[in-house]
Amino acid sequence: MQNLFLKCIPLLSALVVTAHAQTGWDLTFSDEFNGTANTYPDPTKWNIEVNGNPPNSEAEAYVKSTQNVSLNGSGQLELTALKQASGGKQYTSGKINSSGKFMQTYGRWEAMIKLPAGTGFWPAFWMLGGNNGCGGWPSCGEIDIIENRGRLAMVSSSAMHGPGYSGNTPIAHTYNLPKGAASFFDSYHLFAMEWTATTVKFYVDSSLHYTVNKTDVTRYGNWVYNHDFYTIFNLAVGGQFDGMQLPPATAFPAKVMVDFVHIYKPGTGSIIVGLGPKRFQGRSVGDLDKLTTYDFSGRMRLAKSGGLTPLAGVGPSGSAPLILSR
Repeated sequence: MQNLFLKCIPLLSALVVTAHAQTGWDLTFSDEFNGTANTYPDPTKWNIEVNGNPPNSEAEAYVKSTQNVSLNGSGQLELTALKQASGGKQYTSGKINSSGKFMQTYGRWEAMIKLPAGTGFWPAFWMLGGNNGCGGWPSCGEIDIIENRGRLAMVSSSAMHGPGYSGNTPIAHTYNLPKGAASFFDSYHLFAMEWTATTVKFYVDSSLHYTVNKTDVTRYGNWVYNHDFYTIFNLAVGGQFDGMQLPPATAFPAKVMVDFVHIYKPGTGSIIVGLGPKRFQGRSVGDLDKLTTYDFSGRMRLAKSGGLTPLAGVGPSGSAPLILSR
């Protein structure tokens, strides 16, 4: 037993060196969605979109109403679809974006989200390239961190759209939750994307499920992911994504619930990734330093305390273990 322990010492030392050699992340934007119930999210961070005729043959109108876009008073943003007419549409829903308020080139985007159940719902956490002379969509680029068909409780998808590969894009991938996991409708899950000058990587919880390299994209068109993008959350109803299907009346009201969103840039920071700061209010930094950590592909690394046990029971009830940085 002693010999086995001695053999492990070089390995443990190597892991410590590797972990501390990794590039860190510096937080550049966050929203924990704390606030009074039935109020709008922070107007210094978010625009509430109003659009009575959204694209993709969608059946909802996006409206500015606390019935459709509001904080719930428990630390979440709720985007709610209702079966009520607005203009020529038979449903209303909510959509927010950070255009003109926060935009960034490269980094890590992550959000903890619970999705609504029901055929015909189309929730999304995504990004659009700012129009800095690139000519609008799709020439400015689009990155879909997560989309879901509301009839598929265990399946999400990620995609990229640009000139020559927009609409029914070949740059797309579906992710299936592991057997026995709580569904996207029953629990919060962490959806994330990491973006560099030559790659975009997509994650669900601790799983890296899709990597897009610049060479994959340039087979179809230009790589247009070298300028600022802004962030969007929305809940669409119907539309082309799932064959124009509409939800039954009993599925309303339907809610996308966002627990937090964090955005980082590459740096030297030693930060907690995938963990809402509000969950640790009142705890010292020393306590946080003792947490076991993971890198973003889910491979375990040593914590500062030397532990190797996955962190559990920290996120919203029923959520998967969270991904942490060193």
